[in-house]
Parts: sequence; C-alpha cells; structure tokens
Amino acid sequence: MYEVVIVGAGISGMRLAHLLQQRGIHYCLIDARLRLGGRIVSQSMAEGAQPESGHHRYDLGPSWVWPNQPRINQLTRQLGIKLYPQYDQGTLVYQDQFGSIDTTIDAAPMSGSLRVQGGQQSIIDHLSTKLETERVRLNHAVRSITQGKAGVSVKCATACGAKTIYAQRIVLAVPPRLVANAISFFPKLKPEQTQAMCDIPTWMAGQSKFTAVYSKPFWRNHGLSGYGVSHIGPLSEIHDASPENESRGALFGFIGWPAQQRQALGKELIAQALSQLRQMFGPEAAHPLQVSLQDWAADPLTATVADLEQKAQPQSGSLKELDHIWQGRIMFASAETAKVFSGLVEGALEAAEKAFNDLIEYEVNH
Repeated sequence: MYEVVIVGAGISGMRLAHLLQQRGIHYCLIDARLRLGGRIVSQSMAEGAQPESGHHRYDLGPSWVWPNQPRINQLTRQLGIKLYPQYDQGTLVYQDQFGSIDTTIDAAPMSGSLRVQGGQQSIIDHLSTKLETERVRLNHAVRSITQGKAGVSVKCATACGAKTIYAQRIVLAVPPRLVANAISFFPKLKPEQTQAMCDIPTWMAGQSKFTAVYSKPFWRNHGLSGYGVSHIGPLSEIHDASPENESRGALFGFIGWPAQQRQALGKELIAQALSQLRQMFGPEAAHPLQVSLQDWAADPLTATVADLEQKAQPQSGSLKELDHIWQGRIMFASAETAKVFSGLVEGALEAAEKAFNDLIEYEVNH
C-alpha cells in the first residue's frame, strides 16, 4: 500500500510527487494519458524540417509566466530553465467587425510577461528526470475510488486490463469537473460535493490554439509586434510566439468561435485561419513552414460537455465543499483549486504546495 496515490501527471501532480519523493513518502503517480504534462504540451518542428537552434518548441497549452509568480519563477531557476521576455515592440493589428485593418494602434497587453525557452514542456521534461520511473504509471484511467478501513482503493483501466492501487490517501491533481464526470465513488459523495466539482469550469477546456511557424518573424520588419485582435475570426487574439534568437518566426492565436462551430469545420478551419493571418499581417503570413491546431474542447481528458459552452477563461468556483472528504483521505490539487493563481501554471504549483503541506500535517498528527 502506498502512503499517497496522485491522480494526474500534469505539472501539479508531478511537482507534488517530487516534493513527496524528497520527503521520503511512498507515493504512486498515475495518469490516463500516454504522456506526462497534462495541459502543458509543446510542439517541435515537423519531422524532416530544418532543426532550430536551441530546439525551440511551440506551446499548445499555457504560454506565459509572469514576474509576480514566485513558484514558477523559482522552479525554472532550480531546473536551470531560461525565461525570456514576450516580444512587445511595435503596433498591434486590429480587425474590426467589417474586416477593416488598422495597424496604427500602440498597445502591448502582454508586455512584461515571460516565455519559457524550449516551450513550457521543458519544465515537464526536467521534472520527469527527478521522479523515480517505477512510481509513475501512464495509461491508467481511474474509474472508481472506494473507501476502506485503512485508506482507499483506486480501480484503473489500463491497456492490460483493470488494476487496483491501494493507498492511505489520494490526491486528485486533475480538474474537479473531470473527476465528477469520469470517476465513481463508493460510498457515494454527498450531492453538494459532486455539485461543487461540476461547478468549477476546467481551465483551457473550451479553448483552441492555432500556431503558424515561419522562417523568420517578418512582421517585426514592418513595425508590428505580432499582437492582433479581430472581431471576425476565426482567430480572436493573436500573439508573437517566436523563439528568442529569431531562428524562426511564429504567430499563435486563440480561436474565438464556439467549439461546435470549429469542430464542424475540421481542416477548413486551418485554411480560414491562414486566410485571416494573410489579411492582417500580409501575404507572407499565408505560407508558413508548418501549422498546428490544438482544440482542447475535443480532448476528453480535458473537457466535458459542460465545458463546450465556455467562451472565456473561467474563475474558480467554491472549494469549501471539497475539503475533508472521507475524513481528509481525498484531496484536490489541480490548478482550478488554487486560491490566488487559479487556473494558471503558478496556480497548479500553488495547489501542489498546499497539498504537500496538508499531507505533511496529516502525517505529523497521525
């Protein structure tokens, strides 16, 4: 029996596992995905393309770090990962609801933000080297959690059939709404506890990100920052995602159209996004080296049906009902449960830190 089983190998679950390992606590980290990182994923250039200096990757999930976020700044320093400023020189490209383009507006809302060299997945890669591989189990989808006299039993579906993991306590480092949607509890949770999980929208779940990579950031030579706003779409907000050394140019944008609409379009959505970039940034934008489209609403390990109507990043719901479930044997530690930086990578680390402190306090008192 493990002392702690952590469900969810995103940055929160991985950071918690690392802290427990340093403390000498017997843990197991499991995830339904075949990879580590959860909603943090960064894409390299396509196979066969000319490699980039510094092995830059393009973030398909979270993109920025801010100077006022202590945990992520400290963690990247400890891991030896460089942060660099978001490019903010030049004017924005504004497209109104009639399609008219204005390139005279001087605005840089992301000025002061930082990007992670090599993409945010660099953090995941470095953290993974700190964990004991025999304690990490991927392709383990939790189906049920049962309360026992000495702890909990966690039934998982795997490629090799059903498996059960036993632990004294369980930390759910996945979004609460996903927990309510996919996991059964025996005995059943109170209705208000289940409702509380359903009421907390999942960060990024309704979002879709499009990235176009070019041989150079050509817009900078035209006095443009790469920041764009459109009231037509499909891209509603666009940013410069180029590597610091300018070995490539990259633009990424959030697709503002509803999930049902963009999923119905399929690959046509990519063509429409490129057409829009051409209108806003000029003919060079129509010919990228590669493109990527990450629709988180189409990922069943991120989004539920309830998330498809999400039009903006949500705020965290009430968490009080999720405290002390089964005398504290069940804990939550996803980014959504953070009190200060809810939903952000910093919030995921905040949640991991709180779970670790609560587990240590429990250990001391028992």
